[in-house]
Amino acid sequence: MMNKWIRTLVVVMGFSWALQAGNTAGFEFLRTDFSARSSGLASAYLTMRADLEGLALNPAGLAYLGERKFAFNYTNYLLDINGGTVAYSQQVPYLKRVAFSITYLDYGQFDETDRFAVSTGNTFSANDIALAVTQADHLDQNFSYGITTKFAYSRIADYTASAWLFDFGLLYRATFESELYFAVTLQNLGWQLSSYSAATNIKEPMPTSLNVGVSKKLAHLPLEVSFRLQKLNEYSEKWYDRFKRFSVGGEFRLSDHFHFRLGYNHEQHESLQSDVTTQGKFAGLSLGVGIFVKKFRIDYAFSNFEFLGTVHRFGISGSLN
Repeated sequence: MMNKWIRTLVVVMGFSWALQAGNTAGFEFLRTDFSARSSGLASAYLTMRADLEGLALNPAGLAYLGERKFAFNYTNYLLDINGGTVAYSQQVPYLKRVAFSITYLDYGQFDETDRFAVSTGNTFSANDIALAVTQADHLDQNFSYGITTKFAYSRIADYTASAWLFDFGLLYRATFESELYFAVTLQNLGWQLSSYSAATNIKEPMPTSLNVGVSKKLAHLPLEVSFRLQKLNEYSEKWYDRFKRFSVGGEFRLSDHFHFRLGYNHEQHESLQSDVTTQGKFAGLSLGVGIFVKKFRIDYAFSNFEFLGTVHRFGISGSLN
């Protein structure tokens, strides 16, 4: 059974690599990490286990959940953009662990103009939403898998588009070292169902991303360090530039009631830094905290986009048992 799933995932990943996706795609909101916990770690925690906060990064981590869980996240994004996620998970006969989630992004109100950039006096809005179902289970005591299928819908004024996508994930607990985990995911593999313009029917590429990650909980410190290589399938002029798209994070478990998180996204830093000014020197840095109260956890994360602004994420998750 395990070998079957591994072979299937390898074939799918090989197909994704062959696509050689570009740096722009439709439904880009699906790349956004709305989780307050993982964002505090710069989305590097691909091996997150037993937590709905990691659902969008690697569905295989869902297999470690043992109770009925919920998670809610709100993101105060750039330029008055707001979004968030709602997720719920429980055991289901035959399917083992199943989760349902909704992701949304609201871009706010815009002033409408004609083709000469003259205001018409009207306004319009734009928003995105994705509905997802995830199924996960253990292949054996060391391997787990997860599969997410999702429907994405985007609207700009009276124009709409939709797509159907899948996420695949594997998580491996090393047998040769304590608290060492490896992960590989293929996100947003799918196709567009309808385009914004019915007349031209131009289909956009999907934001497919091949990622690998590793994490290690240190033996003598209350710290788990995680590392992630992202978008390995995307084109680069030099093949080794793909390895510059990395994130690293660390979660300090200072007590049973308080966790502190720190992260760095090198790809984000490179895209926002400037050689002319001091702007961008701290781009890509993030930090966060988690506070545990009985069966609930309250999370906050701060991400720095330098001259573009800052992003604040808030979350609450817990058990319904």
